[in-house]
Amino acid sequence: MPKTKILIADDHRVVIEGIKSTLREYQEFEVAGEALNGREAVKLAESLMPKIVITDISMPDLNGLDTTLQIKKISSDIRIIIYTMYSDREFIIDLFKAGISAYVLKEDPISELILAIKAVNGGGTYFSTMAPTILLRHIKTLEEGNIEENIFKILSLREREVFQLLAEGNSTKNIAHKLCISPKTVESHKYNIMAKLDLESIADLIRLAIRKKIIPL
Repeated sequence: MPKTKILIADDHRVVIEGIKSTLREYQEFEVAGEALNGREAVKLAESLMPKIVITDISMPDLNGLDTTLQIKKISSDIRIIIYTMYSDREFIIDLFKAGISAYVLKEDPISELILAIKAVNGGGTYFSTMAPTILLRHIKTLEEGNIEENIFKILSLREREVFQLLAEGNSTKNIAHKLCISPKTVESHKYNIMAKLDLESIADLIRLAIRKKIIPL
């Protein structure tokens, strides 16, 4: 029987090694690739075409949500498992909309992740016990008509890429190189981002990125 190809994306090598070590006990799975940032994960997903991608939310270059959206553009058949320490409502709702198949917290036993992988491999879904509670609260909020706008709704996918790279301290030239666009286009995106989010400086942008957990403190 062919093995199920899995791509692991996490900016902490110890997490990747921990998952790999656990998966060695299961002959039906094969770790086909490893990525230390979101952009690398997207490139590997396109070249390796794994069945399952395990990814974190907070990663350099490209966060987990935008990584998910870009991988789903490559192939809607690739199944995404979010493996993270974050249980924020904002992330969970947007990730559900992006089409993830599983959401597991790193504080849970590693056996939870294995259950998620098996469920997803069989065509199902798997969510940490806190996810249904988050969704119920979201439904209640919808009924009350009190949805708070967030960065993922306000900015386009490309603007979010530029936003994260700016927050990580990249220069206009570096961002242009990473995204294969002109410096002038980067400056245009930067202007739009600052206007849409009502920010006055890059320092304000960085503080927002930290508050939204798009970059670590």
